[in-house]
Amino acid sequence: MSDAKIIVHGGAGTIRPRLWAAYREGAHVAACIGQQVLNRGGSALEAVIEAVVNMEDNPVFNCGTGSCLTLDGRVECDAFVMTNDMRIGAVSIVTNVKNPVRLARIVMDHTVHHVIAGESTNRLADAHGIEKIDPHALIVDRRRRRWQEMMDRGLEFMVDPELEASDDPADLTDEDAMDTVGACAVDKEGNVAVAGSTGGIMLKYPGRIGDTPMPGAGNYAGPSGAVACTGHGEAIMRVCLAKYCYDLLEQGVPVAEATSRSIAHLTDKVNGFAGLIAIDSAGNRAWATSTPNIPVGVAEGAVDISNGQQPA
Repeated sequence: MSDAKIIVHGGAGTIRPRLWAAYREGAHVAACIGQQVLNRGGSALEAVIEAVVNMEDNPVFNCGTGSCLTLDGRVECDAFVMTNDMRIGAVSIVTNVKNPVRLARIVMDHTVHHVIAGESTNRLADAHGIEKIDPHALIVDRRRRRWQEMMDRGLEFMVDPELEASDDPADLTDEDAMDTVGACAVDKEGNVAVAGSTGGIMLKYPGRIGDTPMPGAGNYAGPSGAVACTGHGEAIMRVCLAKYCYDLLEQGVPVAEATSRSIAHLTDKVNGFAGLIAIDSAGNRAWATSTPNIPVGVAEGAVDISNGQQPA
């Protein structure tokens, strides 16, 4: 029997001090929901999905309701699930599903494929009773205001990750584009799972697919543990960040060292802006980031940290 534990993150970037409490508390609540699933004997997969569903429904986070907007002002979501037996399900360019992570599990459990994208996600949702929603209901006012401000200032998708890490207050609004949310867990039977969901990065080109639904890039799980990444997806994909971290866990590297070494690798290779969380098969947890902030949640208590590598 294993020590059933979960860890979640709410994105990586810059969070204004007045909003930090909402991100921090949201991550803690999501972790508590996942831990409750584990405590009653639920699987690691069920735990990470329920934690991510909670964040998809929380307009604070950039996933589901509250997602960032594409260049043409729409919401396009990605989501991912994976378990230690190498089962994978992912969806991309999802426009009107309330909880994309639930649809990712449908891909895992009911298709022979790993990733389904675009209009076909609607057909899959209808076939399996996954809740649909008016696409406009996924857009919250502060994201719309942020999108309009960035359009008015002539900003572009590739510029924004650098602005997120800027020290110049003139570069920052009251809230800045956050990326993926994610959760990693191990259950009492020793099973491991990861789940992630995202609205991408503000002003992304319509149809852009980020790191979240790409196995080994934004997320990965196996017998040795699970890893969930967040940040600038283009940088994460270039180094397959989640798999890089997982490989360290598989080699027996302690989880805190694995996360910090992975972020150092990202910075060294592509100077990327990203963070990640990880859990090993024994339930040890850690996180690291190259961005100013990463809201991390564990059930034992709210985590108050920014810009560090700390074991949970």
